[in-house]
Amino acid sequence: MSVACATVLGAVLYVSGPYRVWVRRVVLAKAQRMARVRAPLETGGLLLGQVVDGEAHVLALTGPGRRARRSRLGYESDGARDTRLVARVHPELHYLGDWHTHPGGPAVLSATDVASIRGTLSPSRPEVLHLLLAGPADMGAAVASLFTLVRGESAARRMAQEVTT
Repeated sequence: MSVACATVLGAVLYVSGPYRVWVRRVVLAKAQRMARVRAPLETGGLLLGQVVDGEAHVLALTGPGRRARRSRLGYESDGARDTRLVARVHPELHYLGDWHTHPGGPAVLSATDVASIRGTLSPSRPEVLHLLLAGPADMGAAVASLFTLVRGESAARRMAQEVTT
């Protein structure tokens, strides 16, 4: 996807070294709406999209399932529901990673977050994305941070948002 095409489609570009990720603005807006509605508890879901010419394109996200566990200091997804939902509703999209919130918390991944994300890495999935929304307890002014974890690397990479014209 060219920069011009992504800009027309309303996407935000995140970069870290050789990694480039386009996230649709409507996806970010949906995550922020869900964060506000579910505050002050953490919430989350899946990031779905495609990889085109080595660049990830986040085109959709899901919310928590009924069996997801949400608390003020944690979120655990409803994995069985997520698998069924993706296959049925978004068959043309692929799992790219996860997202969750930190109401009243910092915009940094906790050790628990990193361990959970690292658990999704495999030989067939050597890198995953993670979108974290953090802000005040009501999530009224949440800030979105995008991370990537790469198999074999010791730490998560915080991706920088690029300004596109």
